[in-house]
Order: sequence, then structure tokens, then C-alpha cells
Amino acid sequence: MELPLKSIALTIVIVTVLTWAWRVLNWVWLRPKKLEKFLRQQGLKGNSYRLLFGDLKENSIELKEAKARPLSLDDNIAIRVNPFLHKLVRILSCGLVRHQG
Repeated sequence: MELPLKSIALTIVIVTVLTWAWRVLNWVWLRPKKLEKFLRQQGLKGNSYRLLFGDLKENSIELKEAKARPLSLDDNIAIRVNPFLHKLVRILSCGLVRHQG
């Protein structure tokens, strides 16, 4: 009677771990790649998906470069505050204009 209880418990643990692993894989990799594919089919161009950290490295590099440059006296502070987002919006808006026109 002891052996079947251990095998049932082991089976439950294995099924639980596999279900959890599938959910994590879906959340971390499959869903973002599916969304990326869908957005590319819509005509949006951007950076490809990178696991967990994404564009964090590029963002920090561009922010450091922006802070190293002198502050300009015009009203456009977006380049100084968040240069990565400013660049991304500029790239995406150019892609949309070209795609529509």
C-alpha cells in the first residue's frame, strides 16, 4: 500500500512542476514572441524581444550619453530625460509614416 501512495505523490509533484514550468515558459518567452510576431505583421518595427532585461542595457547607455552632453537651451527636454524612448518613438513614427504613405 505504501508504494502506490509514493508513486501517486510523485506523479502529482511531477505534473505540478511541469505545469508551472509551462506557465513560466509561456509568460517569459512564448507570449512575448507571439506578440512581437503579431506587431511585425501589423507593420510595426522595433527592437526584437530579449529575455527578461529587454532594452535595459541600451537604455542605460543612452541615458549616460545624454547626461554627458551639455544641456541645450531649446524646449525639447525629451532627448535629455529619456533618450531611449525618444529614439524609439522617432523610429516607430517614421516606420508608420512610411507604411501608411
